Amino acid sequence: MSRFLYYLIFTNMLAIITTPIPRLLLQDAKEGAIASMILGAAAGIAFTWIIVRFFSNHPGMDLPDLLVSYTSDWFRILVTFYFALLWYLAGAITLVMTVFLLITFLTPEMSIYTITASLLVTVYFGVLLKTKSVLFSLEIVFVLMVPFGVLMLLKLFTSDELNWDQIQLSIMHINRLPTFTAFTSTFFMFIGCANLIIFNKYFKEKQRLSPWSLGIVLLFGALMLATSYFFPIGLSGFDRIDQLIFPWISSADAIRMKYGLVERVVFIFMFIFVTIAFMSIIIHWHVAYKLINSVFRPGFLQVNQQNFAPFVLVFLFLAVGTVLVVRMTQYDIYHYSIYYYNTLPVFIAVFFLMMFAVRKGASSS
Repeated sequence: MSRFLYYLIFTNMLAIITTPIPRLLLQDAKEGAIASMILGAAAGIAFTWIIVRFFSNHPGMDLPDLLVSYTSDWFRILVTFYFALLWYLAGAITLVMTVFLLITFLTPEMSIYTITASLLVTVYFGVLLKTKSVLFSLEIVFVLMVPFGVLMLLKLFTSDELNWDQIQLSIMHINRLPTFTAFTSTFFMFIGCANLIIFNKYFKEKQRLSPWSLGIVLLFGALMLATSYFFPIGLSGFDRIDQLIFPWISSADAIRMKYGLVERVVFIFMFIFVTIAFMSIIIHWHVAYKLINSVFRPGFLQVNQQNFAPFVLVFLFLAVGTVLVVRMTQYDIYHYSIYYYNTLPVFIAVFFLMMFAVRKGASSS
């Protein structure tokens, strides 16, 4: 399996630190969060295997290519816009959470408009990059950030402030029935492979998904789940963990590096994971932009053989994202994220319907 496919899957897992997922899992800590994570991880691995196998049978073809070749126009347009909406909202959720995290922990006196604009200016050009360039940018981020992230994780799990008794107390609730929101939130972690709907155009050779590859994905996902769930419990306590708005970041702020250049670990972690979240926004909005652009190509925006439709489309992405950041509160983002994650079964059904339609069209052509 290509290293770039690993990057797409792992980015989706790493970016959960700056999404509502850790809080949604910890809200069900006294219910069936652990059982939900186990089932969600199993379902996510199965979904990864199915998606990679499907696209490996069509190397060098993205979703718009497949839909144009093997399905009718009305089906292609409906599926394309549905997926574009889901991918855009995924990036918007990460954007809103990232801005709230920056305001709360790093720049409390800075205007929300300034923070949002500073993020979106770079996102604007990142979304308009070629698909291959987005993958190379993602590789640079991984090479630079992941080693520091590993060192920080080792620091966190070897910290004296980490109370393992509280973690053991939380594990005792493993026998509770799973909850739907915790299950869908966990499942969302493992659907980074779905970005193949656009990025498969880069993979010209058939991707071979071995048990070893699935094992690596499952191991990395389990590590991120354990970090985002058990670490806040070990630092903040099991009884009141559901009261924290940003459980993971608030817990990391309790760790100090006595002999480090930066004493507060949260500064380093915020830099690492905000960068990962930044790439996650670019990936999600790049996919949404490519999907919409494959259907919507207005001629009136053509000036001197230069098509300005992509620039206008991405500008609309940024404008709507800015409105969401300004209008939504921290309660709103958690409240509406639950609706978003709970609609993932519909996404799975549509995805399977799309695969069935493509296979039927390919077999009859």
